[in-house]
Amino acid sequence: MFKRTSLFLTLLITVVVTLTTITVISISVMSVLRAYVGAESLWSKAQKDATSALTSYASSGRESDLALFREKLRVTAGFRRARLEMNLATHDDAVVRQGFLDGGVHADDIPGMVWVYRNFKWLPDIARAVAFWETADAILAQLEPVSQSVQDGYRDRQSMTSVEVTISEIARINKSLTPLEEGFSNAIEDASRLIRNLLMVGVTSVALLLMGSSVIVLRRISIRGDRLEAQLRQSEERMIMGFRGSGAGLWDWDIQRNAVYYSPWITELLGYAEGTMNILPSAFIELMHPDDREQSRVALALHFKTSSRYDIEFRLKTSDGNYLWCRSRAQATRAADGAPIRMVGTLVDISDLKAAEAQAFSDKELAQVALAAIGEAVITTDTEGRITYCNQVAEALLGQRLIVLRNQPLASVCRLVHEEVHQEITDLVGPAMRGDTGIAAKSTLLLHCLAGRVIPVTHSVASIRNFSGKIIGAVVVLHDVSEGRRHAAELSHQANHDALTGVLNRRAFERQLNALIQETSVAGGSNTAANRTADKPYAVMYLDLDQFKVVNDTCGHAAGDALICQVSMILQQSVRDGDLVARLGGDEFGIVLKNCHNERAQRIAEILRQGIADIRFAWGNQHFAVGVSVGLVVATQGSSTLKEIMKAADAACYMAKEKGRNRVHVYSEDDEELSIRHTEMTWVARIKNALERDRFCLYAQAIVPLQAATADTSGTGHDHVEILLRMLDDDGKIIAPMAFIPAAERYGLMPQIDRWVIRNTFRMLAEKQSQPGTPMTTCAINLSGASIDDDQFLEYALEQQRLHGVAWSVVCFEITETAAIANLSKAAGLITRLRELGCSFALDDFGAGMSSFSYLKHLPVDYLKIDGSFVKDMLTDVTDRAMVDAINQIGHVMGKKTIAEFVENDAIRECLREMGVDFAQGYGVGRPEPVVMSALWHDRRKAQAT
Repeated sequence: MFKRTSLFLTLLITVVVTLTTITVISISVMSVLRAYVGAESLWSKAQKDATSALTSYASSGRESDLALFREKLRVTAGFRRARLEMNLATHDDAVVRQGFLDGGVHADDIPGMVWVYRNFKWLPDIARAVAFWETADAILAQLEPVSQSVQDGYRDRQSMTSVEVTISEIARINKSLTPLEEGFSNAIEDASRLIRNLLMVGVTSVALLLMGSSVIVLRRISIRGDRLEAQLRQSEERMIMGFRGSGAGLWDWDIQRNAVYYSPWITELLGYAEGTMNILPSAFIELMHPDDREQSRVALALHFKTSSRYDIEFRLKTSDGNYLWCRSRAQATRAADGAPIRMVGTLVDISDLKAAEAQAFSDKELAQVALAAIGEAVITTDTEGRITYCNQVAEALLGQRLIVLRNQPLASVCRLVHEEVHQEITDLVGPAMRGDTGIAAKSTLLLHCLAGRVIPVTHSVASIRNFSGKIIGAVVVLHDVSEGRRHAAELSHQANHDALTGVLNRRAFERQLNALIQETSVAGGSNTAANRTADKPYAVMYLDLDQFKVVNDTCGHAAGDALICQVSMILQQSVRDGDLVARLGGDEFGIVLKNCHNERAQRIAEILRQGIADIRFAWGNQHFAVGVSVGLVVATQGSSTLKEIMKAADAACYMAKEKGRNRVHVYSEDDEELSIRHTEMTWVARIKNALERDRFCLYAQAIVPLQAATADTSGTGHDHVEILLRMLDDDGKIIAPMAFIPAAERYGLMPQIDRWVIRNTFRMLAEKQSQPGTPMTTCAINLSGASIDDDQFLEYALEQQRLHGVAWSVVCFEITETAAIANLSKAAGLITRLRELGCSFALDDFGAGMSSFSYLKHLPVDYLKIDGSFVKDMLTDVTDRAMVDAINQIGHVMGKKTIAEFVENDAIRECLREMGVDFAQGYGVGRPEPVVMSALWHDRRKAQAT
């Protein structure tokens, strides 16, 4: 048996080693081939960049293009040096390594690439790849004389015809290299597939060999197992026949082998399937209840040591997770030296006996356990008022143990005084004994403890009767309400104060300020002397920290909380007694200066501002300068409501921020800037109302083609239109977007407006799309910078498209250049994702920014809309005309179509057409029209390109 097992193990090890070796070699070679594929990509990119740079140099003569050409050519030259050196019988590793490094190959890949080249280049696929490599190097070498020719040509002032010939020669060389690069990649891929197929064949062969060997060995193991199972079954049947009628289970512990046999009765008793109980004694111990294990171990150790009787009771865990009380008796047999070698015993179910005992104990203890478990102090007395029992809560409340309190008069250890009338209660249980109501249970009593403490308690008293109804005593329940009162006080404080700083919160601040407003309003309407003393102005300040977000974002919320606490301390120290300080929000505070005139209020506000500005907040190794913007409102009696004052203070604080931050701005009703702010706030409410009531409408303005190549020849209408937004007032009049868009942008309402436009545009497109024969066209929808920065916008657009089934090809989103640059990465990501679905994009107001061209290459848009400020005066301003021409040329070079805005007459339109601008938009070609009447679905063609 040992020889057969050894043979099998030897075979298994041989198979595994062979399989591992094949796998390692194959993976190594395939890894190197992937490295060659990567190297080919580096070579190809460098070649493409070199030819492109040389072409640019031939066209422009810029030395930077020539330098770039030579730089990229050094990459391919590195690969060529490495290949030529590896072809030598004895190659220089340093030369090969440097060549590959010059080509951009990672240093870890170079040894494998050299090894494969030297040892496997005879393989047909690799030899074919090398041949492509050599041919490509030879062709690429032709670029050097071409570059020299271009240099000589520029030195000799070559003609334009010579430049075109040179560019054609470069293009020919580039074109001839492309199939060689593809051939090299295909050859490497063929080699990879060959190696992968060889690996699969090797692995399959070894696996089949291993499976065959395993089947033979497993069959032999199965035969031996059947034989042992038959022997075990015979032994178990003998035991069952001997003990089935005994009424007890038998267990037999072979101490030397450390194995236990259990009769079937035991497994049935515990609910386990036959043969599933673990034979280890430790497993049997694990079945015992944790509380019974130690006594079992002690009894067993004592039996082994003294041969005393082994007779114990314990609980065993059944298959359903419950515990069963059992009793076990056993006797050990010993060897000649007295050491125990075997122990046999019985197991009897005593669960019914234990249940009866538990019930008796439970009935006895139930009352006391219930009394001990409740949270109130419970005291029982006899008919004479002497204490017979008290629970642990009563012991703690009275300050003495039951053993001391028993048989003492209740009045002597429990001195109670009525809280309201301060009258001592000498007979608390007497009325209950007589059947009277006694003291009202809801009244609060003061318990005077022996230690000198006074505890407020509520109470209840009831008589105790025996089975015949006779009163045999009384029960007194005392409830300590001191914790409840403390908790109520804490809740009251928490409800009115900020948890972090301890100053008033917004609700308490506004409540007290409103009370002050009401008080002064009443005082202002009376001529009594008392009221005239209250006829003084008061000031309200709204403070907003200027650099809080920097601290919070840089150092975390713990640092922000520390700064808030520090600012709060400064504010509390700087105001007068009786003034109110509150934290209104995250980094916003409110202050009320009572009985304070304008000049004094401004001085205090400046002191507060300077005190906060003097903070040099340090957190770790970082230091921050802090500032605060303060809005100040000085009010007189009856002049304003709470809402008006808070609104004015907030507006003044906003103006302080607008004017540079870290300053005090005093509210004035004739302040023009504040008036604008109020107007914007009014627009916010109107915009929200329009969104809720659907009080917007869509207009469309045609975008017409100027060139025959871009004109729509289908006869279905315009190429596309721009969707514009208008608001309807309560009288149904149209409100232009410039009236409400600035407020929407300032107060973050643009994402909601954009979604309204998308939803309604998609809905109308879906209705028209469902009508057979209705012409469709591209609709340009404007997106705000806030929507571009909204992480949920893309999902919303996709959801609306799925809901309405509108084809993406008829949707074009317009984003302004300013919004795109402000959110460049998000804008590029959004554009890329939607263009993959078929949507198009236009960059609006292009040219208005300072860095238009530098950012354009990062934005994969389809259209450039030339800013109208250049277009409208291009006939009279040569600079504007040059800007329009430059934007148009750059757009076309980058493969984008151009749209000119503000085309107001035919002369501008004709000039744009001659320049090659693709489309025109403006009053000269079409005014905005309500969307249901617009050219979006006209059947006739209007304003076509001339």
